[in-house]
Amino acid sequence: MNNKSLAILLATYNGSEYLKQQIDSILNQDFSDFILYIRDDNSTDSTKNIIKEYVLKYPEKIIEVEDNKIVNGASNNFMLLLKYVHNLKKHNLFMFCDQDDVWQRNKIELTMNEYDKVSNKNSPILIHTDLYVADKELKWINKSFMQYSKLRKDYVNFNNYLIQNNVTGCTVCINKKLVDLINFDIKYIIMHDWYFALIASAFGQVIFINTPTVYYRQHGKNQKKKKKVSILNIKNKHYKENISNLFVQAENFKNVYYDLLTEENKEIIDAFCKIKNSNKLMKIKIITKYKFYKQGLVRILGQLFFI
Repeated sequence: MNNKSLAILLATYNGSEYLKQQIDSILNQDFSDFILYIRDDNSTDSTKNIIKEYVLKYPEKIIEVEDNKIVNGASNNFMLLLKYVHNLKKHNLFMFCDQDDVWQRNKIELTMNEYDKVSNKNSPILIHTDLYVADKELKWINKSFMQYSKLRKDYVNFNNYLIQNNVTGCTVCINKKLVDLINFDIKYIIMHDWYFALIASAFGQVIFINTPTVYYRQHGKNQKKKKKVSILNIKNKHYKENISNLFVQAENFKNVYYDLLTEENKEIIDAFCKIKNSNKLMKIKIITKYKFYKQGLVRILGQLFFI
């Protein structure tokens, strides 16, 4: 294994409309030393045929992973694919790819250059980037997904990721040291990219590249549509459920990793899990002390008033 043996993981499900454009954008990268692994979750459209067409055309570059399992959902699909590729013991870097986006030609190269700058490659590393928000025809909606979603670029610490994620999975690169720490049997995570960010922030580092590297396509068939952040959204019926999921994720993370955490991070996750059963005044006190703030003023106000 060389020092940058890269696997790209593409999880698909009924993605035939945009899949060819995405695969072509990967094959046309400036950095070409990678293997693309594709796993389909029992698509009912022509996705499987497209995959087989590309595998036949690029047999040394693209590998289809077939296991006859149906896992339902992109996160589960990615996790199963990552487990398979990690077990091959061929790669030490892993990137993730959605089926309906388009990569900028220099996406991989920018990430690899950033990885080269990391001094301690023996720790878990997660690198992610900004994105262009685009419509289904790839026309710009916003030149920065981070700005569009009112996410903080400087939120890279463990306490930040317990309360909110700012990592978008299709921009992510993680190293083998991070994957080695993944518990593929963990009972609950909200999304795979969030889980990776928790591990990296707890045991290594999260690095953000302030450059868009992906056209993040918004269309009627995907679930990426981002509502404008407002008090009305904060107060909707899903808010309490989303808050509840934060504590379930944190408690599961604590059950798996507590003995490996530093004393500082043990204190942080203990405090976070305590919020759930505290009274209003204590909740605000804990949030303030440990800076468990969501990203953006509206989110913070919603958090303090409605948590």
